Amino acid sequence: MTERTYTLDELKNIISKTDYERLKNMTDEEIEQAAKDDPDSNLPSDEELEKFKRVNPNDK
Repeated sequence: MTERTYTLDELKNIISKTDYERLKNMTDEEIEQAAKDDPDSNLPSDEELEKFKRVNPNDK
């Protein structure tokens, strides 16, 4: 895998290839399956999920 560094101006000019309409119409099950099918995805296990803690951004 190659790492690439971008300037802020370059990032502002990147054209997204995301199909937001398709994403908006996907079910939770379809999203989960797509994540499982993605070789670059690193989904947490059920045990890892149990360790997650909810964070309230309003708490400072």
